[in-house]
Amino acid sequence: MASPKSEIIVNKTRIQDADGFVGTVRYIGPVASAKKQTEIYAGIEWDDHTRGKHDGSVISKSTNELVRHFSLKSKSTTGGSFLKVSKLDTGIVLNLDTVRLRYVDSDAPLVAPNNILPYSARTSSGRSKPIEFLGEMKVRKRQQLDELVDISLRSMGISSVATGEEKEELKHTFQHLKEIDLAGNLFSDWNDLFHVLETFGNLEWLSFASNKIHDLPMSVDELCFDKLRVLNLNKCAIESFDTVEKLDKICPNLQELCVAFSDLSDMAKDDTENDVELLSGFQHLTLLDCSSCNLTSWSRHVHRLSSLPNLKTLILDDNALEQIDIVSDQDFPSLVNLQIAGTNIDKWQQMESLFALRKLEILRFRKCPLTDELGAGESRAGTIARLPNVNVLNASQISEKERMEAERRYVSSVSREMVQLTSKSGNSEKSSDEGIEGIIQSFKSLDLNDKYSRFESLVTKHKETMLMMAAVNNSGGAISSSSINVTIKSMAAESCTSEPLQKRLPSSLTVGRLKTMLSRAFGLDVDLQILQYRNEGSDFPAPMDDDENALAYYGLSDGAEILMNEVDVKAQKAEDEKKKAIRLQSIEEQEKRSNIINSVRQNEVKAHVAAAENASKRL
Repeated sequence: MASPKSEIIVNKTRIQDADGFVGTVRYIGPVASAKKQTEIYAGIEWDDHTRGKHDGSVISKSTNELVRHFSLKSKSTTGGSFLKVSKLDTGIVLNLDTVRLRYVDSDAPLVAPNNILPYSARTSSGRSKPIEFLGEMKVRKRQQLDELVDISLRSMGISSVATGEEKEELKHTFQHLKEIDLAGNLFSDWNDLFHVLETFGNLEWLSFASNKIHDLPMSVDELCFDKLRVLNLNKCAIESFDTVEKLDKICPNLQELCVAFSDLSDMAKDDTENDVELLSGFQHLTLLDCSSCNLTSWSRHVHRLSSLPNLKTLILDDNALEQIDIVSDQDFPSLVNLQIAGTNIDKWQQMESLFALRKLEILRFRKCPLTDELGAGESRAGTIARLPNVNVLNASQISEKERMEAERRYVSSVSREMVQLTSKSGNSEKSSDEGIEGIIQSFKSLDLNDKYSRFESLVTKHKETMLMMAAVNNSGGAISSSSINVTIKSMAAESCTSEPLQKRLPSSLTVGRLKTMLSRAFGLDVDLQILQYRNEGSDFPAPMDDDENALAYYGLSDGAEILMNEVDVKAQKAEDEKKKAIRLQSIEEQEKRSNIINSVRQNEVKAHVAAAENASKRL
């Protein structure tokens, strides 16, 4: 049952077209560019901005001037359209008949009696062949309305909830319902959500995602839905953190709350970084999704959440956070899972404070300046070495072998920096003669603890690797002081059948010099070589991606294996061409948008000039 057109409210009513595109009515009235000036149209701002043709302005048919009927809330210049009011689809009512569009009663007629559908397919020879539908009864057993505890009515164009007798029918039929998915429908008001909760009185799980319901009204004191445990409000156009805070009173037993793609930038209020009001309430909340919520400061935004006692999962993906500030070891006392992909973190020091979250076991950390600069392998190793409590990184389990190699690489990297700083300062003291204690003393004297807070603990754990690095650095790389036995295998097409090389190499040998040696041995040009290594007992090889680094930098030990792969020139060329094409396309799109904007501005200027001239003539 469609909603009556007379109830259309500008900036509130949601509509959909025949292709399933959804938008909001921004204007009702005549359109200056229409053939019939008296015909009434609706100005639509589409959720998908590629669906529209303009920004709410048109060229008048009578004056040839720019006329703006409505403005887009988004920054798009092509997200608007005009539709005849008579053709608007303002949605259907949620009643028992709506549910039956997806689910059936036990006594409903079979769709395929005797397993044959009432349709046929035409074969290549031109004959008609019946279409079989097997297992209808098995499917139907899963669709019985009197047994279902969860239903999905996603993207069905529902815009309101039944009232009166139809509402009572829903209540009686679905007293047992626990979960309902209403994402992607045409709801436009919080009252719609409240009516759903009142109608299905035993709901524990509700998804209202992608319904533009905006912010909660000022007063909601009389409302309480204490059975609701999970609420999904992603992409609901929420623009204030006050709405999130009010949800604690409305749903006091919430355990999971998703508000991704909201604008929660007012979360900081007027607090200073040293005086942030911590969020009270939400005593049962275990999961909070704040992805893409315009959070820019950990200390003023995220820190407000740090007192939630049972919060185990916090999702902060795609927020412009530049650093992480854990104030004390009391912050986020129960946090196990943290997701911070797509942030602006660009230095390891900004990640070091996560070490204070003692219960943190699962981390999602990628798509940020730091990981993009280092590459997937090196950023993963760096994260693993710095956060010993994390067991799962980017949905991949961390093995003990991987952690061991990552920590050795970390120790080697710090050692190399210590040598560089020592040589610059002119200090020639050989800390290796003093053992690990001397190395730690040298480390402290260089004031590197803030940058590498785990070095002291790891240098003792990986004493052998550290002393080997120190020996190489202090001896000038003499073979007698530090050498390792390695096996070198070629994986290149032209030499993959060659016998592996058994070599005893100095730990001070650089990757660049090793490539030169392998070029003579296997006949593969240095520029085409990709080297990887794995120590004895390791499952996966790690890259040797810097020609200036020595073997000791990567923590190679006796029995290590070095693999020489060949660069796929054609694939690399194709990838370069693809990147170039994407870059050119981006430039063209920017120029196109710029031209459209300039054209609109020119038309507006012309309209203003013409209006001024007409006004002067009237005077």
